[in-house]
Amino acid sequence: MHEKKNPHQSHYDPSRPTVGKIYRDLHMKPGEEILVGDMSNEVMKGFVDDLNEAILGKPFGDRPFYILIHEKKDMQMKDALLRRVFSQLWRPYPEDDTTVFWHDPKAFETRFCWSLPHWSEMYNMLKCPDLFDHDLIEEIKAWRRNDLHHFGFIKDEKGDWRANPHYKDKPIESFRKKV
Repeated sequence: MHEKKNPHQSHYDPSRPTVGKIYRDLHMKPGEEILVGDMSNEVMKGFVDDLNEAILGKPFGDRPFYILIHEKKDMQMKDALLRRVFSQLWRPYPEDDTTVFWHDPKAFETRFCWSLPHWSEMYNMLKCPDLFDHDLIEEIKAWRRNDLHHFGFIKDEKGDWRANPHYKDKPIESFRKKV
């Protein structure tokens, strides 16, 4: 006889309900709102924790690798933010809603590659470029015209994009000084 499965049980983590059920249950409790300022701090803290966990996890031993952090808003859960963290050996293709880092476990060196907002946010940012970091605006312009040189790619003899083996991403120290 088949056991009846709970449709609100997470397939990823069987010890908890689905994200949708957690979200709905929280919205059903009146008076337990989260202040936006507090949420911003928590989102940033979680981002740094997830990045550090990916770095310390050494998924490829001592081989350098890329950490791609994909964040997106959910259209049905307006207050929810989905964050996924991927580690990979190859340079990722630049996509919207991604922040990418390169890490060398031997040297314990981490470099910032890029951070792109959602494509729909790019239009507003380009309309008011003085309100945003100049490098971010240039990155958005390059992404929109499919100029991947800006993201560490070159064209091969066939005209296809491939990772530039000589490209150096931004050291975190120099990135931190600008902020």
